[in-house]
Amino acid sequence: MKISTILSATTGTAALAAAFMSISTSAAAQSIQCGATYTVAAGDSLSKIAAAAYDDASAFQIIYSANADTVGPNPGVISVGMRLEVPCLGDTVASTAAALTEEVGVERLPFPDTRQIRVAQGSNWAPFANEEQAQGGMITEIANVALGNSAGGTPYKIDFINDWGAHLTPLVTDHAYDFSLSWFKPNCDQIERLGEDSQFRCNNFDWTEPMFEQVFGYYTRASEPEVTAYEQLLGKVVCRPSGYATFQLEENDLKEPNITLIRPSDPGECFTSLVAGDVDVVALAVDAADGAMVATGTTDQIRLNEGLAQVLTIHGVIAKNNPQGKEMLAEFNSGLQAIKDTGEWFEIVRRHLTEFRAMTQG
Repeated sequence: MKISTILSATTGTAALAAAFMSISTSAAAQSIQCGATYTVAAGDSLSKIAAAAYDDASAFQIIYSANADTVGPNPGVISVGMRLEVPCLGDTVASTAAALTEEVGVERLPFPDTRQIRVAQGSNWAPFANEEQAQGGMITEIANVALGNSAGGTPYKIDFINDWGAHLTPLVTDHAYDFSLSWFKPNCDQIERLGEDSQFRCNNFDWTEPMFEQVFGYYTRASEPEVTAYEQLLGKVVCRPSGYATFQLEENDLKEPNITLIRPSDPGECFTSLVAGDVDVVALAVDAADGAMVATGTTDQIRLNEGLAQVLTIHGVIAKNNPQGKEMLAEFNSGLQAIKDTGEWFEIVRRHLTEFRAMTQG
């Protein structure tokens, strides 16, 4: 098990079926200036707005992140007259996160003598958690800056532990670490519809406030009609890479035997299989899907069914039985709210998403 450490700071961030008529000109018929507010017109979707603003329809995650409170939990549904901020992709503010340090071994990490918030992060999940990226990825940086701006100012340390499977059990449940980062939160109000792993998370962990809201999509062949309801996916062969959570499918009854679930190791295999006709649907977050489609040269042959798009929230988790859990959770959330209030949270998000798009799309 390999660990690299971030030095701690001790003091302290598609469309509503446009059935309505509008005198406005839709995004599809115009270019949109970034850095301004755009008023949604009939026929608009976030992807059409992104295409008009950035010449890149798949960049709508950035617009959604800037307007999540306005748009709400369904990015596939926006209404005429809604006013959306369209941020520019450049001119981002430099990071205030603590710098990465040299790698150290587990045996050199004794439990601290004084109170300290210890945070575990995984890797190899760009742009969210990746020790090769600046600041260790988006979620790592958000946690770093949030804890540095928390109300309590408790010392903290964030370690990369690449064995994701060890994070929740035993590291967090046994209190070797207080938090583990970068976990999707299932809909625990529908726990009876969830799989065993998701039920375990609901029952045993408390969750930070959302650190990022990621758009999740269902992809089909562009030559086929658009899918507008989850029921249309029943009986289909759905591709979801191995190791990726499936609760978002389970919540919509997309589980065996209602579907046939295929789980290759590489997201790119899902898209090549979709084009080849071996699967019917790919279920994947839009940023990961964009990179995979570019890598496999399948972008023009694939359709994102925007009406099925949903938001998955990424959180840190702490064990319910952690004796200081409530206090630590409140401190973490206070810092997270602080950087959201100042706008630093979005600057971190914009910088990481922009850099990731440049890296994956050339």
